[in-house]
Amino acid sequence: MRSHGLRLLPALLALLASLALPACSGATAPSPAPTATPVPVAAPTAAPLITLPEDEGAHDAGIEWWYFNGHLADSAGGRYSFHFVTFQSAAGTAATAQLIQLSWGDHARGLYLTEEKANLTAPVRSPGRFDVRNSGWSMRGDGVDYALSFDIGGGTGNYSIQLTATSRKPAALHQGTGLASLGPAGDTFYYSRTRLDASGTLEIDGQLREVTGSSWMDHQWGDITGQQVGWDWMSLQFDDGSELMAALVWDPGGRQPFAAYGTRIAPDGTVRHLDGDDLHLTPKGAWTSPATGVVYPMGWDFSVASLELDLALIPEQQDAEFAGSRFVPAAYWEGAVSVAGTAAGAAVSGRGFVELVGYDPRQTVPTLPTPE
Repeated sequence: MRSHGLRLLPALLALLASLALPACSGATAPSPAPTATPVPVAAPTAAPLITLPEDEGAHDAGIEWWYFNGHLADSAGGRYSFHFVTFQSAAGTAATAQLIQLSWGDHARGLYLTEEKANLTAPVRSPGRFDVRNSGWSMRGDGVDYALSFDIGGGTGNYSIQLTATSRKPAALHQGTGLASLGPAGDTFYYSRTRLDASGTLEIDGQLREVTGSSWMDHQWGDITGQQVGWDWMSLQFDDGSELMAALVWDPGGRQPFAAYGTRIAPDGTVRHLDGDDLHLTPKGAWTSPATGVVYPMGWDFSVASLELDLALIPEQQDAEFAGSRFVPAAYWEGAVSVAGTAAGAAVSGRGFVELVGYDPRQTVPTLPTPE
């Protein structure tokens, strides 16, 4: 999912469509893609619908995003987490609208910083690779090797990060074929690279440090409606070398479920798909944002019966809300978690990310500031 996750806010669909298509200003959904672009509306079949590495690159799609999260440690003992996502809309337009969002957590200092950048650029489609650049931020990759560069800061400190990451496993295509449900909003093509070894440099207020850690990458695209949906999404990396993704999609109005699915990736890369009925996520508490007043569930028990898996997901920091966007008024929560529990009776541990979208009751009507 997104920012996905953010992974996909309905208001962002309208924003990107409005930026890319002046004639559609104020619309609530992007224009359909031309016939050359596959529209993911058919029911999943046994055959994969994603071809890699070709599909690593950009598509002529109504909405597309490349998303990374990660956990890093530096040579001085500091611990950090981040999420870094590019959304773009390029369906049949002369310009591609891009929105890039970043969060950075410094766990030792209890900081959570956010920033975003927007851009209009000429569409570039290179099968097998992507390359996004905007005002000093960049992300690029070819399905094996990735490079991320960003900076963020303010009165609490200035951080500049240069990372390279290498995928250690084949991509996992979700729901078997790579066609994943967003409920009434439609379907998107969706795959993840669930284990990336990351390393690079971190500059903090002029002091340079080496960093190492692990990252996760999602890629999603399609032509979906502006129907509002919410979701609880997680990406988990276990110390035994396995990973798990789970998405629970629901109606923000009545909190009724639309869809749920999961994917478990074994240490050897073998993929197992999990039905929604097999996934049980139970909040253990709540946190109220002092900035927005939005109440988010906080801390979870998560179980998967078919895997005999019982986990506790503990937020590294509760204050991990992405709020104050100039483009998408509704806030969302995107934070690192530690993972502990049992699998078939044996102790397991790890770390991951949880994304919460749809808890902010405000109308998600986009504004249209001039892109940087």
